[in-house]
Amino acid sequence: MSSTIDHIAILVDDLSVAEDWYMNKLDAKICYRDEKYIRLKLNNTFLALIDKKHYPHPHFAIIVDNIEDLPTELGNVVEHRDGTVGVYVKDPFGNYLEYIWYSVEQKEALCDD
Repeated sequence: MSSTIDHIAILVDDLSVAEDWYMNKLDAKICYRDEKYIRLKLNNTFLALIDKKHYPHPHFAIIVDNIEDLPTELGNVVEHRDGTVGVYVKDPFGNYLEYIWYSVEQKEALCDD
């Protein structure tokens, strides 16, 4: 099985400050924004700035092509408000990996090329 990183999600205290800082440091495009997170497109992946008041942990995400490919037996399934579905798996060291699936419409809406 080939694994492709979809995004890296980091916790921030203030989305506005984080947006200003990362937009000034990176050649990025804002693809999605709401009151809980901002999704930035970089050349090779996405960076999600997530408000730590709403999310418990940073993570990195691997995209799956089909919803049936989500390893639901390995972790907690989350239906995100943006229409994506993820499974969060904790590694032996306390880090989180998310397996994420997008519908065709969500791929287009979230800056898929």
